[in-house]
Order: sequence, then C-alpha cells, then structure tokens
Amino acid sequence: MKVNWLWDSRLDKKAVVKILKDENHPKFNIYAEKLFSRVSDPVIVFDFISETDFCKKWPVIKKRMKRDSWIRDRVIFWQTIYERVHERLKEQGIKIREPQEVKIPRERIRLAHEIRAMRMKLGYTQKDVAKKLGVIQQYISKIESGHENISVDTLKRIADVFGRRIVIKLV
Repeated sequence: MKVNWLWDSRLDKKAVVKILKDENHPKFNIYAEKLFSRVSDPVIVFDFISETDFCKKWPVIKKRMKRDSWIRDRVIFWQTIYERVHERLKEQGIKIREPQEVKIPRERIRLAHEIRAMRMKLGYTQKDVAKKLGVIQQYISKIESGHENISVDTLKRIADVFGRRIVIKLV
C-alpha cells in the first residue's frame, strides 16, 4: 500500500528525498520525524534514509517525536527498529557514536529547584521572569531544569527579580 506521508508538505517528493539523503541538512530532522510518524514500514523508510543515518540521528528525532502525544506509540516502534539495526551495523563493524549522557552536578540541580520553587511561590510564570530579566522563556526553563550553568551575576539578577538577596557559603 502506498502512503502519501508528505500530504501537508510544501515541498515535492524529490526535494524531500534530497533533504533526507543529507543528514546534515537543516530540515533533515523535521522530515525524518514526519516520515517515522507516518510510515510503518522500515523497507519504505530505508528507501529514503540510510540505516546508518537513521542510527546516527534517531536519538534527536526520538526526542522530537516524544513531544507529540499523538505519535508516542510510533517512538516505541521505531526504537525497536533502531535497536535491531544498530546491533546489525555493530556486527558489520560500522560504529555509530552513542549519545552521551549529560551529567548535571547535584548542586546545580538543587539551585535550579530552589529557583523554580521561589518563582512558583511568588506566582510568576517562566515568561514573567524572562520578561523582567530581558531573556527568552526557554532560557528560564533551562535554568530551572539545571541544563544552564548560570553565573553569579545572573543569579543576582534573578534574586533581584524575586526581591531576594543571595548568600553564598563555602562549607
């Protein structure tokens, strides 16, 4: 059965195929996500994307797909395919770099939780804090998740927004 998985794309099939043949193309992840969410046949998918590119890019595409609750079951399906293909490629001697686990220091996580708790206690949204700091909301999100290593100056600015002062102790 033929599936028109590009029904909402402005690009024609030829242009999309060109994008999917180049893993470094800026729109690769977008069209790969569409492909994985709409096509259930690995044979068809691997006509568009090489197995090696699939294995290299899957962790990033998986993260994108997990954001959409409508296609979360597709993530499970393609994760299974990924594990099988990845194992087969390893047996053939093809090395695919494994995504590295980001280790966030415990102190930064604790500080991130304190900032979030204080913001919520004061009734601010991330957008409110971002506006007062002159940054984007995503930056505040990264701070509160511990993924942003903020400087003492930034911490002081956040304390000012909350009407608080900072105390740093070296114990």
